[in-house]
Amino acid sequence: MKKMLFMLCALMSFAFGQPFQDGVTAYRNKDYDKAIVNFTEAIRLSPNDVSSYYNRGISYIAKGDDARAIPDLETALRLNPSHGNAKSSLEAARRRQSQAKAAGSSPAASVAKTAAIDELDISIRDASDYLNEKIPKGSKIVILNIQSNSSDLSDYIIDELIANAVNDGFFTVVDRQQLDAIRSEQNFQLSGAVDDKDALAIGKLFGAKTIVSGAVNRLGATGYRVRIRALEVQTAQVQGQFNRNIASSKTINSLMESGGTASGGYAIGGYGAGTATTSVAQVAAPLSKPGATQTIQGTMVPGGSLTEKLAWLQRSADSHNTYIVEVNTDEKIAPHTFEYTGAINITIVLRGVGANRTIRLRSHGTMFTVRPNVTFILDNNITLQGHNGNTASLVYVNGGTIKMNNGSTITGNHNNSSGGGVLVANNGIFDMNGGTISSNVGGVGGGVYVYTKGTFTMRGGTISGNTAQWGGGVDGSEGTFTMLGGTIIGNIAYNGGGGVSMGTNHTSTMSGGIITGNTARELCGGVCIGPHAKFTKTSGTITGYSSDQKNGNVVRDEGGNILARRGHTGLVIDGVRKETTAGSGDNLSYDGSKWRDKSSGAWDQ
Repeated sequence: MKKMLFMLCALMSFAFGQPFQDGVTAYRNKDYDKAIVNFTEAIRLSPNDVSSYYNRGISYIAKGDDARAIPDLETALRLNPSHGNAKSSLEAARRRQSQAKAAGSSPAASVAKTAAIDELDISIRDASDYLNEKIPKGSKIVILNIQSNSSDLSDYIIDELIANAVNDGFFTVVDRQQLDAIRSEQNFQLSGAVDDKDALAIGKLFGAKTIVSGAVNRLGATGYRVRIRALEVQTAQVQGQFNRNIASSKTINSLMESGGTASGGYAIGGYGAGTATTSVAQVAAPLSKPGATQTIQGTMVPGGSLTEKLAWLQRSADSHNTYIVEVNTDEKIAPHTFEYTGAINITIVLRGVGANRTIRLRSHGTMFTVRPNVTFILDNNITLQGHNGNTASLVYVNGGTIKMNNGSTITGNHNNSSGGGVLVANNGIFDMNGGTISSNVGGVGGGVYVYTKGTFTMRGGTISGNTAQWGGGVDGSEGTFTMLGGTIIGNIAYNGGGGVSMGTNHTSTMSGGIITGNTARELCGGVCIGPHAKFTKTSGTITGYSSDQKNGNVVRDEGGNILARRGHTGLVIDGVRKETTAGSGDNLSYDGSKWRDKSSGAWDQ
């Protein structure tokens, strides 16, 4: 174990950021718990990073926890099937589990050095890792209740979730005693039902951003289904739901036998025995591993083709419902607008089935326009494919909300106006949790353009290979762009801002992620800041050619000549610039609204 080869990427110094490097240091110091915490944070910042999954997996192995290591090693291999070390480590972990089974002990029990770990404990830990990825770091959360037939089982799961959240250090957790006091006043049981409105009201009372609740239900004669859900307090939107089927174990059987019974169905998300409001089938979320895109619950939309399903939604969609649109083959559609007059809080989930499915336009225009009161989620196995000479952005978030998850792609749209891939405007919200925006062309904002009070938050995924006059990857004016994770790489701007450009009254904040390998022909290889914009960087990495001539952001003209003093890393139009890499510890700020002292931090000049 001690001689295990700990493989590191040669580009680690900028590609993974401080959490990954801290994880490496902790592993070398044999502080495996600290290593796991740091690799978990690295995964949250970059959900598709092979090395973080691999190194967290072998950290679990170093602790003797094969059951926790196996999902991470499987994820590493899924992301990179040729990863030899992940393959050999996975085979060894599985072999140890098989040997433990043959010896008559449970696979979970065999992995612990000093204590037995069963499937319930593993599921709780995995649920905590999942919540660490889905809930923004620093949030205040309430772990409210777990519905089950045993108050002891509910208490056990809640206590473990609270302990994990406190020890992981990602969130501020409301104290259990404070929650008990409110529980007494509101007369609800931690093992029973809590109405949706009451749960949100409790969250608001504590000033929390997220409510965590769940359920444990019987699954056949010998199993259970564990479900943990995170609900955003202000918007009532589901931030994520973790599902896991587990076998009966000594721990769960003991808790079920000792605990009292609780009645009632769990109101949030329909965990109980409530009835559907439509004759269309309700589909449940299958097993979803942390780091992967969770499958969302909702009403399955009927129809043979995507066009038929969109027409059904136009006729039948109603307030406070989630609808699942599955695509079984590649299709072509006419431009479509998600707007349902008189209805609110409608969520549309689009995903491919069986393989990645590509949707193309039959004509010029915007493929999907998302209007207010609608949330449109691009889920797994779906590609929106544009075309040359198009007259509009491929996706227009016009007052509504769009979310991109892992396995979704927006690509190949050439639009000479604003936003080759995505245009966000008029109080529209774009949350990029994963996926790829690539090979799009726009006049400004080749990948994404944020305008007129639009908001773009990037938590994961990749924006790459896009082209524009300004802002090859992302451009904005009078909007807000927040980068918490993900990668902006290999984009081109013919004027300025190969990675990101900021225009008039635009606000950009960077506290994670990587901006690297982008090119501008005239100014600002990485980040271009207009004189009336506001930019704040507190973490994350923006590379610069002066520090990294192979992978750094660069200002290079059409002839291939490197242009000095143009802001390889970043430049403010009125003068200050950065040529060397700005790492996670280098703060940068500029506030164009001030009369003086507009810039501060690690600018080169």
